[in-house]
Amino acid sequence: MVDIMKKSLKIRLLLIFFIVIVFALAYLVSDTVNGSSYKVILNDLDPLKEVFNFIRNDYIDKEVDPTRLVQGAIKGMLQELNDPYSRYLNPITFQREQENILMGHFGGLGIHVTMVEEQLTVISPIEDTPAYQAGIKANDKIMAIDGESTKGISLDEAVNLMRGEEGTAVTLTIKRENIEDNFEVVIIRATISVEAVKEKLLEDNQIGYIRISTFNANTGPELKRVLNDFSKIPLEGIIIDLRNNPGGLLESAIDVASQFIKVGDIVRIKGRSSFTKAYYSYGNTYPDWPLVVLVNKGSASASEIVAGAIQDNSEGVVLGETSFGKGLVQQIYPLSDNSAVTISTSEYYTPKGRVINNIGIEPDISVTEEVDSEEDVQLEAALNFLLKEKVIIPSRDTG
Repeated sequence: MVDIMKKSLKIRLLLIFFIVIVFALAYLVSDTVNGSSYKVILNDLDPLKEVFNFIRNDYIDKEVDPTRLVQGAIKGMLQELNDPYSRYLNPITFQREQENILMGHFGGLGIHVTMVEEQLTVISPIEDTPAYQAGIKANDKIMAIDGESTKGISLDEAVNLMRGEEGTAVTLTIKRENIEDNFEVVIIRATISVEAVKEKLLEDNQIGYIRISTFNANTGPELKRVLNDFSKIPLEGIIIDLRNNPGGLLESAIDVASQFIKVGDIVRIKGRSSFTKAYYSYGNTYPDWPLVVLVNKGSASASEIVAGAIQDNSEGVVLGETSFGKGLVQQIYPLSDNSAVTISTSEYYTPKGRVINNIGIEPDISVTEEVDSEEDVQLEAALNFLLKEKVIIPSRDTG
């Protein structure tokens, strides 16, 4: 009896807390939409409170967890935004994503995914991971996970299904552009450690090649180390490879772009108001190397910021395929229970005002990847351009 009374009291307290939060939000939320002012009044949230009470008092299952109801309400609100990047992160997911971004290591398959027209879609596989080695490609549609359809699945649910103990297998059913039938790919889970920056010298040490896999807290410092070493070598040019780089931290993108742009805008960000904020280059003292930036369909977000900044400032040419087109800025809002929501609060624009979202960065030199070839035709084209074309950098008009 004591346990029942304690449980009942706990549920009542949660209910009171929930209603208080609802009331507080009703008083606080106000804004402007399409030029007309509105305020959320208490009556607008009455149906939410009523449904909560109906479930609490009358639903056949007495053991319904009030926390799950609140989480479900939050998810429902975010889904109504019809924005794949605005989502709810439970405490475990929130902690995991923070570790992914800041530390650069996590467990799973090694793919970044999003929702495109309500379909689970690969942004890009991460280089040298199980997904990459299994042949997963940018823009692949994941139709099922271990035989379970992904129709109607949330992004977090999909990620959780694909994660698991190292050494265990997961089967993805893939729909790929220009291939008629869906096919299955079996991938063995592993602990993924992302090395943000890799470098090597090509063409008898004439060309410096830098592969940037992600934009985390380590990317900028690692790139500085590489460029300091390259400064000691008489190079004919540098290739920055951003292919299959899904992005990361805005601050990291600004840091990276600054190391190739001495003076100028890096990116402009516009929120729901007409106010636009510009981020400028920090400046650098490196040589003015001829520069080629490689992009493909898996280059997204921060990668597109860097490519667009170099392109608009005429600091180099972009070569490859049109990038993914992820140009929305998300703000993370931690919640009181250690969960969080990410909400799209603004949009990226290139320094000359070109839109990135759902459009991408169009290359100056279009070179399509040859899927069935062992030769890297895009890298070869970049090398030929630097060594033979003598780097004529095109000027771009304001978009």
